[in-house]
Amino acid sequence: MKKILFVNPWIYDFAAYDFGMKPVGLLRIAEHMRREGYEVELIDCLEGCARSPRGHGLSKFRKERVEKPRSIADVKRPYFRYGISIEEFKARIDAIDNVQSIYVTSVMTYWYPGVLLAIKMLKERFPKEPLLLGGIYATLCRHHADKYSGADFVWRGNYLKPETFTEPYFYPAYDLLRSKAVLPIQFTEGCPYRCSYCASKTLKPRYQLKDPVDLFEEIMHYYRTYKTESFVFYDDALTCDTNRIKRFLRLIIASGYVFNFQTPNGLHAKFIDDELAHLFFKAGFHDLRVSLETSDEHIQTYTGGKVTTRDFKSAVRNLKEAGFTKQDIGVYILIGAPWLGIDKVLDDIKLINGLGAKAILASYSPIPGTPDFKALTRAAIIKPDMDPLWHNKSIFSELLQPSYAEKIQEIRRFTAKLNKT
Repeated sequence: MKKILFVNPWIYDFAAYDFGMKPVGLLRIAEHMRREGYEVELIDCLEGCARSPRGHGLSKFRKERVEKPRSIADVKRPYFRYGISIEEFKARIDAIDNVQSIYVTSVMTYWYPGVLLAIKMLKERFPKEPLLLGGIYATLCRHHADKYSGADFVWRGNYLKPETFTEPYFYPAYDLLRSKAVLPIQFTEGCPYRCSYCASKTLKPRYQLKDPVDLFEEIMHYYRTYKTESFVFYDDALTCDTNRIKRFLRLIIASGYVFNFQTPNGLHAKFIDDELAHLFFKAGFHDLRVSLETSDEHIQTYTGGKVTTRDFKSAVRNLKEAGFTKQDIGVYILIGAPWLGIDKVLDDIKLINGLGAKAILASYSPIPGTPDFKALTRAAIIKPDMDPLWHNKSIFSELLQPSYAEKIQEIRRFTAKLNKT
């Protein structure tokens, strides 16, 4: 039988945590190919490398310190490769025969060193087999990927037709994963908002929603098949259609099953009314993330208008009244953006804690193709062909304002202390 190998490469970064990340797009393609008659095989470099539990089935990645690439060599902090060892990867590809083609995915643009290493080793093992690279890095940094990745083909955008997202029978090939204790699920794809710093429109041009019954049946399928009880929503707009999300939550509650749900992507605060907050609590949601970014009204309007401070305060109040504690309500605020001052960030940290929630600092970095990236390029603040390694939110502020980095670390320590009180 014709065989296709699917590969999810390593992460190269200063820090990385497992929030239930799985190569969902890659596994949807794998399932599609299997239905077309191909044999499929997966090597997930991030699979099976947990070091310690983080709660609700989440964990830390195995890591190994590595030398920093030349363009970021002056950054004064350790750099790591996260995932399985090089030796294990080589042993696994050496054990595979009769491969007809290879599909490699990519996620963050600044994780591309892992992509390049995986492709290099794959081409050494399978020099004649066509290798296709897709995913976020391939889409947002197409020219860089064409020049440096070593892939035979670089695919920009969705490989599958958008309609496949809403077909209830078209589940990702999760059976290929070694661990299914935590699985990602999606109720929506894309986002109706167009925030100036977000690439959602480029990655998923269409905003689509599944039928609540279909999503409920999908979760029950994973529970019955894999005994999975913990799920992670990676939606950009989970709460935007309140009627549909409420219908789904009522189905979960009425079923009597006890599940754990988490939302590492920020929820839109303006849609979290009293009823939705109570449904979240009864359905088994934990460790919610709510998006604020900043309480500055002018910046809220400039960046897309998805939230107001009034909406945010109302959302936190509703969540607290529903039964969520401070440790379950994390609020994203930006730090390091060129249009956002330190004093305002500190005010927002105090505001969030004063409302009984915890502040989660989201370091700013410009994403290629977004209005922010284009504006910074026009202003000659950044170069359009900058090394994608500098897209990394952990270090972008050091490129923009070198003296700012130490101050950010002080604010992070202050925030961590305040969040615990």
